[in-house]
Amino acid sequence: MRSILVTIDDTPSAVAARGLAISLARQNGATVRGVTGVELSDLDRVEPIPIGGVQYAYDRLQHREKLAKERRVRIAQLPALFQRCLADEGMEASCSTIEADVRDTLLRMIETCDLVVTGRDAEFHLEPLEGVTPLVEHVIAKGCRPVVVSGPEWAERGPVLVAYDGSAPAAKALQIAALMGVFRSAGAHILSISRDRSAAMADAERARAYLDVHGVVADLEAIESTDHPAEIVLRRASEIGARLLVMGAFGHRGFREILFGSTTRRLFDHVPVPLFIYH
Repeated sequence: MRSILVTIDDTPSAVAARGLAISLARQNGATVRGVTGVELSDLDRVEPIPIGGVQYAYDRLQHREKLAKERRVRIAQLPALFQRCLADEGMEASCSTIEADVRDTLLRMIETCDLVVTGRDAEFHLEPLEGVTPLVEHVIAKGCRPVVVSGPEWAERGPVLVAYDGSAPAAKALQIAALMGVFRSAGAHILSISRDRSAAMADAERARAYLDVHGVVADLEAIESTDHPAEIVLRRASEIGARLLVMGAFGHRGFREILFGSTTRRLFDHVPVPLFIYH
């Protein structure tokens, strides 16, 4: 891994993503670049005007324009702040500001890096939002690189938890994580979940055999359960003190449904560690 692109926003998850990106860069000798954007779609939308509400509409317009101006000022400050934070860590970094067509421009920037690190509430609105935002969903679904999605907390120590079900997406995520050096200085804990424990263990053993080729020491855990894997992964990530979760698809449904379905959204919204995702 040579280059990491990190989204810059003014939220707790964005701050955590910055720290995680610095840690991964130092671990792999990679460069870090930041990107933020002038995203005003939530302020530009047309609001209905009540009957006789011309003055009300004008006041609302003035208010939105004031908020847009304030947001532009704060966004303009983010690149310098980002560079100072990295300088404090002994690293140099550039930071770009996307002025228009934020989503498509961001996808084009992603083509020039190896890994994207983002807070799960990144939307360039400069305020914390609940759960994974549409912008982050867009980056995961449409981007061409693996993505690490962070909540407001992350840890430098602990094993990398691999949620592995033997599916093609899970195998690809494991491969990319290994090739990119995600397991450097950390062991792996492979977790496989199935209605048949012997099948789960067989899946986990294949994952360990792959990691063994790359010099990664891995523990195995096979769980027989009919519960949704997301709930089990949430619990085990906390119990083992994982620092990162490498995730593919679970079960037999399509990847899009698994990634953004209601149950797995709970995994995105509540898992206590950053998620490494590749599809």
